[in-house]
Amino acid sequence: MPVYRPQERRLVLRLLAFWDDQRGDREYPSVQDIDPQAIGDDWPHCHVLKLAEPLAESRFQYIGETLLSGGLDAAGLTFAERSEQNLIYHATEYLERMLKKGVPVSIGGEADLTAGSVLFRSIMLPLSDDGSQIDHVFGGANYRLAQSELS
Repeated sequence: MPVYRPQERRLVLRLLAFWDDQRGDREYPSVQDIDPQAIGDDWPHCHVLKLAEPLAESRFQYIGETLLSGGLDAAGLTFAERSEQNLIYHATEYLERMLKKGVPVSIGGEADLTAGSVLFRSIMLPLSDDGSQIDHVFGGANYRLAQSELS
């Protein structure tokens, strides 16, 4: 299955383009606008988080297989239950910043995962069912092994 906007090389920019196209003239798209079929082969790199108060009790509605490792079960995982050994932890590390600013946030860095030391890029994109209050977060991340792991 192809990816959304295959001419774009970076996952985070493809997801941002998808989010922006779904948004149209609204401030935010809704969680119903997130279509795994349209996202295509990038879907295993994505996540959808339903926000709650307190934030630690927010639950992932979906976590792609590339964001988890080590046998962690994605079903009903809360924000507080993320493990530093999984990319989902690092991909959502700046959630509070994204919520405070109310705009997409993209980060990159190095992380020590079950797979080894990696370089990653991630993006978090706000969603809203009522058009103004952020109630979900759509995001994605990918990685490659750090140079030291390749030697």
